[in-house]
Amino acid sequence: MLTLAISTSAGQFALILGEDSRIIFDSCDGEPAGGELDGLLSKGLHDCGKDIGEIAHIIVDTGPGGTSRVRTGVAFANSLSYSLHVPVCPVSSMELSGLDAGCRHHMPVVSSVKSIKGNAYVGFYDGQTENGMKIEYGRIEDLVPRMVAGVREFVTVGAHREMIARLPALKEKTVVDSGMQFGSARVLIENSRLFTGRGLLFPEIALPVTEQTI
Repeated sequence: MLTLAISTSAGQFALILGEDSRIIFDSCDGEPAGGELDGLLSKGLHDCGKDIGEIAHIIVDTGPGGTSRVRTGVAFANSLSYSLHVPVCPVSSMELSGLDAGCRHHMPVVSSVKSIKGNAYVGFYDGQTENGMKIEYGRIEDLVPRMVAGVREFVTVGAHREMIARLPALKEKTVVDSGMQFGSARVLIENSRLFTGRGLLFPEIALPVTEQTI
């Protein structure tokens, strides 16, 4: 079973093809194939000797991240899902980073993405929340202490790692800097069994994570 995964929230698009949980193509390997998703998909299918009709699931990172890139990637995934009549499976970038950093450090994860007017998207991942991740929108100093009230240690991912470590309200907690800005797109394939059950078929579609949709 061929699965297509699309990461939209990092500095560039990443496109991964997998069979079950095994990666057979990663657009970030080797020479770049160009930034457009249709070109990356064509190259991936060609390199693997696969046909587009073999795709059974499309997993897409719905952000938060760069607004135009996320919207473009999600629209591409929805269009492909509609044309192939296969499910599109939304995964937030914070669930992706939570899975990645959580596996590496074996503790809860706080992820953050910058927004406007001093606000941020903040996610808390402990492997137990519905869909794996709780996401809120607001100010770091207000959200993070409340999110981690029930834990003694956690790891940070994203744009505010140093700021979070310096918060006075967290001085009694152990805050570990993952050194990661984003989670690896490879996690989307390696953990595909977690995501394929949430597949959507038109008229249901994947939606970008915004202040209005969380």
